[in-house]
Amino acid sequence: MPVSINDRKLSSLYTSYERAAKPLGKEQALEILSHLGDSARWGQVKLADQLKKPGMTTEQQIALAKDGITANEKKDLETILDKGQVPLEAGARAFLEQVLGRTPVQPQPAAITANGISVNANQANGLSGTTKAGASIEAINISTAPGGRLHMDDTMVIGKADANGKFDLAKLTGEQQMREGDLIRMRARYADGTTSDWVTVKASGIEAKDSRNAVVALFRIGMADAGNGKVDVTNINASRQVSEPGAKLQFTNNRTGEKTQVTVTAEGGFPAGFKLNGKAGDSFAISASDGVNNTAFTETVGNVTVPGGTPSNVDLVPDPALHKDELDSAGKPKFNTVRFTGPLFIDGPKADDVRQGQIGDCYFPAALAAIARANPEAITNMVKDNGDGTYTVTFKQKDWATGRSKDVPVKVDGDLYARSYGGALYGHSSNSSDPKKMELWFPLVEKAYAQWKGSYNTIGNGGHVSDVFEDVLGVDASYQSLGYGSPDKAWNQIVANVDAGKAVGAGTYGEDREALYTNSGVYANHAYSILGYEKSGTDRFVILRNPWGESEPAGNGPNDGVFKLKLEDFTKLYQSLYYQN
Repeated sequence: MPVSINDRKLSSLYTSYERAAKPLGKEQALEILSHLGDSARWGQVKLADQLKKPGMTTEQQIALAKDGITANEKKDLETILDKGQVPLEAGARAFLEQVLGRTPVQPQPAAITANGISVNANQANGLSGTTKAGASIEAINISTAPGGRLHMDDTMVIGKADANGKFDLAKLTGEQQMREGDLIRMRARYADGTTSDWVTVKASGIEAKDSRNAVVALFRIGMADAGNGKVDVTNINASRQVSEPGAKLQFTNNRTGEKTQVTVTAEGGFPAGFKLNGKAGDSFAISASDGVNNTAFTETVGNVTVPGGTPSNVDLVPDPALHKDELDSAGKPKFNTVRFTGPLFIDGPKADDVRQGQIGDCYFPAALAAIARANPEAITNMVKDNGDGTYTVTFKQKDWATGRSKDVPVKVDGDLYARSYGGALYGHSSNSSDPKKMELWFPLVEKAYAQWKGSYNTIGNGGHVSDVFEDVLGVDASYQSLGYGSPDKAWNQIVANVDAGKAVGAGTYGEDREALYTNSGVYANHAYSILGYEKSGTDRFVILRNPWGESEPAGNGPNDGVFKLKLEDFTKLYQSLYYQN
């Protein structure tokens, strides 16, 4: 039923909103105010222009609108807020609530500045500010970033400064979409490639209150028995965040009940030398607060356990040694094994089952995901459940004397090195991190590969996708250098292999070319699966997958690691193409 609004012009405007059936944002809220606050001094059009004038603060907009609102017009605004059928975005509702005096007007904070960039403190309409003319605005939401595999400088371009150096309406998208209280790390990139200093903005003016608590990456928290009743706590992947800077984490020892709080550093990690009272086998409940949410630390985000103590299982098959990065200074493992008993396959091998873990073997999961797409039966045939808690994975080894491949069976059990929160440390599957539920085919194939080659350290320092094609499929495989051939040659090779049902992969340039990947969503020194190709008019696209199962160029749908690139961008960003002969 349409709402009853007395002001004729406002009623007509609101009817148009009802027909459009779209949520109303700050821009529509200002339109509503221009119809309510018009007076002999300010006509509706003139007032609308003034309310939207660049540089107007929220306080100024509210004061200007209030100056012309009558008692009846206030009732119309109350009707829109309380009975209106068109949804209001949280920021727009909070703004109109302040106009009515239902909530106090929040003072406009001063702009946040750094060398080369100034950012306005209110983000109701997106990020805005000033920098050099024509500069690109780069940003990352470091409140949401800990939940993924982003580094603190893995930015996306969200806007561009005009000829006067002003930028506005700049917004992060997808999983980085900005909410009230989020920390946004920004900088400007100038035409010559240099940048401003970093500036961090706490988002405000978007919603009535900050309701998103600090995100905690439990899977990055490392625990180690330091002896003498102490436990070392570290970020096992120091280049990425455990949580947002300034957040407080509370560790509660579940054995003793002792609570210890720590403040997350500016880099998103723990202070150097951070320790807890405890011993091997102790588990700790972790709570977090961003200073606004969960300040009593009553809600926990999960538990972590100090490796060591009494083993819970008898090892059925000796496990391959850890990567050297997962050993302490005395050469002892920092991680225990946990027995995983989930299904070998759930609905057959699929590319999106595969997730790379805490190991530099991207070439391996990229190859396995490519094989799962092209030839899932090959994987089904290579992994067998022996029915006694062990599995046999059969690889292929070329006999150079005969040119033929021979079978190399490798026996493993379901014991996988695990992080302190219980999930697998190295390769894992996308369906679950629970040891009783996780699909096992990929982590077991990776474990068997490490067993065959010598250790996780042997396979965890880079390699070639084509070598894995040979080791798994028993075929000859090659790679093509994309820097020396034409895009057409690369396209023809991709199309031929995909159409023939063959596995294809690609690798980027090394870290010496890292600048090439700034804001691209593609990573240097990294391997990818090629899942297919696509044509749209004269444009040709390559469909790729990041073996992380996330982190991709912006605007490519869900953050699942799958994305498409124009052929020209593909041949610019990728150095090598791997394929079966």
